[in-house]
Amino acid sequence: MTTTKQDQEMRDLLIRLDQRVDDGFRSINSKLDDMNRRADGHELRIRSLEDWRTEVRGGAKGITLGWKVGSALVGALAGILGYMGVQLAVVKKAPVVKSEMTIERSISIPKH
Repeated sequence: MTTTKQDQEMRDLLIRLDQRVDDGFRSINSKLDDMNRRADGHELRIRSLEDWRTEVRGGAKGITLGWKVGSALVGALAGILGYMGVQLAVVKKAPVVKSEMTIERSISIPKH
């Protein structure tokens, strides 16, 4: 048979064991909560970066489409004007007519 002293020691041992197990689970749960918060933060940042990338790509596609449409409109306008007989000349400087001329003149100086 067991004595009351042994029963008391077993009870104390079980209480300490229960306390350690409880502390261990609290520590593990706390670490898991921290990891979940970090993972949620990472997921939020990744989602916002993906949204930003989508917006940038959409903007780039819009610019490209606008450039293509604008180029097509300018080309169509040039074709219509060319068909109508209008010609445009692109000149860097206005044309200048240059001519060289030499003028000779004789002067007589009276003697005194």
